[in-house]
Amino acid sequence: MSYKKLLGLAAAIAIVGCSENPVSENNDDTGSPKFIVHRSQSAVREAVASDDNRISVQAASNNEFASKMYSQLAESQNGNLFFSPFSIVSALGMADAGARGGTDLQIRKALSIQLPADDFHAALNGLDQSIESHAATVDNLEFKNVNSIWSHNGQGFALKMGYLDKMELNYGAGVNLLNFSEKTDSSRIIINDWVSEQTNNRINDLLPDGSINGLTRVVLTNAIYFLADWKVKFDVSRTKTETFTRKDGSAVSVPMMTLGDSIVTDEKVPKHLYGRVDSTRILELPYSGDRLVMDILLPDLGAFDYFERKLSRQMIDTLINSLNLIPLPPVKIPRFEFSTSSISLKNALVAMGMEDAFSETDADFSGMSETFLYVSDVVHKAFIKVNENGTEAAAATGVVFATTSVSAPKIFIADRPFIYLIRDTQTKSILFMGRVLDPTITK
Repeated sequence: MSYKKLLGLAAAIAIVGCSENPVSENNDDTGSPKFIVHRSQSAVREAVASDDNRISVQAASNNEFASKMYSQLAESQNGNLFFSPFSIVSALGMADAGARGGTDLQIRKALSIQLPADDFHAALNGLDQSIESHAATVDNLEFKNVNSIWSHNGQGFALKMGYLDKMELNYGAGVNLLNFSEKTDSSRIIINDWVSEQTNNRINDLLPDGSINGLTRVVLTNAIYFLADWKVKFDVSRTKTETFTRKDGSAVSVPMMTLGDSIVTDEKVPKHLYGRVDSTRILELPYSGDRLVMDILLPDLGAFDYFERKLSRQMIDTLINSLNLIPLPPVKIPRFEFSTSSISLKNALVAMGMEDAFSETDADFSGMSETFLYVSDVVHKAFIKVNENGTEAAAATGVVFATTSVSAPKIFIADRPFIYLIRDTQTKSILFMGRVLDPTITK
């Protein structure tokens, strides 16, 4: 057994501490810490068994969300696309832990959550722990998923202890205190530096200029990093420049990697997990350890738009279920690298039903703080690199909470037709009832 596997077995036993809110060791110019970290004193991260059935239920919800978010992003963006649904769900899961009423229901709808609240958070925790435990025992495989809370340390603002306990219990997240009001941009830079460190400098400048202002009170961040070798590596010497046909029929030259023996006979044909449903083929390539894989979904020439419009979790499941280990000639995929800019997910999430969370009047995060909070933006950034050795991928998500500039958290303006009641609260009997369509009419 390798040294990493020996260490990994111990790490799997003590996985509770693996993802707990890493803190930058970098200090400021005076040698002082860049931020103060507080952790819950009454809760520790809960260990969740890898065979807990809530994990598979939440995994299906994550996949449902992934297909819906893909459709939203594909419709609004041109060119290549890459994102981490796991990162987005993790960050919004932390937000949902503080949401109440309609805000909670809408977040759950947007994320396709099926489990009750506490089970949902526990299942996310279990998913993370299960993958990290596996990665800890496999050579040439790295997986890290970390969560953190950044809270305003100004007078009059505090996060509720019940919320902090839930963050520690399910997300391993401590609270980093920053002064958003007086040190707005330096706070943004500190958060961005933290994200960079957790993703091996693959995700830089997650929060763009202006994303934090004097009314910012909380930022929830998730950072995910993945590095894995293929189970069977591509031979670099066989990578050749070949033609890749774009969707519009035009051609471009790319480095095309080849997997399989250079000389194929009837007795020596490599086997791959391959399937086909209607006009789409699927190829599965495993990474070291055999548990994590890359699935490539390849529509026939000219069928991409049709496939993309019909894309759903059920369609993906059907393709995966079609996989069989069959002989194939050497397969070819392009070597590629892609990094997204920081993109706002606000419009996509609103389109998926998460409206109230972004409302300056209707958001309800009373489970997080006594101060009125609403989500000003959800920002996501991702990176992927695929070559002959394997795959490196990273992503980060930031959920930025702000408060309003008025003292009253809720604004009620009856500037449109309304109905009114006069009732007895003891007997609950309505005594009078009416409506106002035009308050200028007196008779």
